[in-house]
Amino acid sequence: MEEDSMEPKDALGSEKGPLEISSTKDIQEEATKVNSGDMQNMPGEDSVSGNLESALGGAATRYNSALDMTLKALMNINVLKEDLKHNKHPFHVNREEEQVLPALQSLFTALVSEEIKTKRVYSLILRYLLVSLEEVNSMLSGAAEVLVTILESWHCWKNSELESLVTRLFTLEVYERMSCRKCGRKPNYPEQSSYGIVISADSIRDLKCAFGDIKFVDVLKMTRMNYKMLCDIKTGGCGTTNFVHHVISICPPIFTVVLEWEKRETDKEISETTEALESEIDISRLYEGLEPNTNYRLVSMVGYGEEEREHICMTYEKNRWVNLRRESLAGEVVGNCWKNVVTFCGERKVRPVILLYEAA
Repeated sequence: MEEDSMEPKDALGSEKGPLEISSTKDIQEEATKVNSGDMQNMPGEDSVSGNLESALGGAATRYNSALDMTLKALMNINVLKEDLKHNKHPFHVNREEEQVLPALQSLFTALVSEEIKTKRVYSLILRYLLVSLEEVNSMLSGAAEVLVTILESWHCWKNSELESLVTRLFTLEVYERMSCRKCGRKPNYPEQSSYGIVISADSIRDLKCAFGDIKFVDVLKMTRMNYKMLCDIKTGGCGTTNFVHHVISICPPIFTVVLEWEKRETDKEISETTEALESEIDISRLYEGLEPNTNYRLVSMVGYGEEEREHICMTYEKNRWVNLRRESLAGEVVGNCWKNVVTFCGERKVRPVILLYEAA
């Protein structure tokens, strides 16, 4: 991933044909089999992939934890749940992804039907996903890489009448505009697609320290202002370096920010970074072409604690922030305001990685 964007890859390859959506009845039947002892080695909610973790050690623990918490963060997005509810249709896969997509579809079918809340259904599907992803992915991925893997898989989830779920909900289509300050040339650049913005934790702290009372969205804007382009001599330009304006005409329902932690930060640095974040942002301050007060609200956050292999997921639900337990949909209440989250992260040395905002 580049500094300023999580860019989607090319469209997935050859299609093999539609696959049927796994029914919640099938899921319940599998859960019943587990409870009746047909899968005696099936672990409980506290160790859904214990055998795999024992074999691969810390890397597997980190990967499993990242997947678990990233899925929960996605499941808390209302617009995603509504889209899944109203756009049920077959999807196509290529050979490499044929195991991953049915596992994802089982998860979100259970989510829409609310069968996901049935005892052990989530644990069962999570195990299914872990096994599927193990075949196509490295166990060394963190939460950001897991998120990209899921979004890439979802590009298959489409038919001839609709754009893919990822295109509709997650993809930013950004136009880059430049007006040369020397020769006045205004070249047209192709549209750039991305899943969101990537920013280093160091940059957040540096800008906050330099400018004091600055909004988080303006921190994002200032890091992008460092992005410059040459007035290209090969196409008739003068070679002068110019600032680039980022323009969007349509903003996606979901806006994603990823934080990169590049070193062993001190407790003070972790707290300073988290304190600079905000639960509400106005992305019209970040992109041109939007109406003022195009507001987004933070609904889910994924991070990791003092030990990188243990991830956390915090969601905003029923007017309160909740820290979800591993391999369970239950959690502990953190508080009803963002300051409670900042305090929680400071006390437990949590480094936020994925921020999922939903249009307000």
